[in-house]
Amino acid sequence: MSRIVVVDDHPVFRRGLIALLRAQGHDVMAEASDGVEAVAVVAAERPDVVLMDLSMPLRDGFEATAYITAAHPKTKVVVITLFDDEASVVRALEAGASGYVSKQADPEHILGAVNAVTHGAMWLGAGVARPALSLTVTEDLPGRLTAREATIADLLSRGLTNPMIAERLCLSTKTVANYVSTVLLKIGATNREEAARMVREARRDRSS
Repeated sequence: MSRIVVVDDHPVFRRGLIALLRAQGHDVMAEASDGVEAVAVVAAERPDVVLMDLSMPLRDGFEATAYITAAHPKTKVVVITLFDDEASVVRALEAGASGYVSKQADPEHILGAVNAVTHGAMWLGAGVARPALSLTVTEDLPGRLTAREATIADLLSRGLTNPMIAERLCLSTKTVANYVSTVLLKIGATNREEAARMVREARRDRSS
């Protein structure tokens, strides 16, 4: 089970979430009520997963997520919020979040997000806007990718498996596997891990 820190400025929701997680056997190590406190708690506890609200005092969830994922790359952040618009989703993913869940989601979706990110996958919960992924980052990679290949490369870099990409794009798993092979060939990567790293580095260089 995962070691978790819960960050939310509403004590009733925070305590309810902690109770849900502990009932499923997760180790809730600590809690925080704002972004500044969250950064300090994560530095002290080094959890596997942080459940992060977005709208908080002192430092919002976007800023806290960006700091935590940069300072502690092994810690995964799942945003859990009332904001389900595309702009918020994109901003959270760009900050380094691995999951995004609505506070109105059923408990199993929250637990599913924790399980997914713990195992290296990405999770966008039910009802959350699926962002139109930016293709500009792939312009900094070797080779010339088509729009579809660029989308595959972006999803690959965010930790999605071939079946997850297939479901997202309404393609067969075999088709996705063929696209992945083409992406690897075009950008000169020897495996999907290297390809994911190259895309992440290109994204980081473009944002700096």
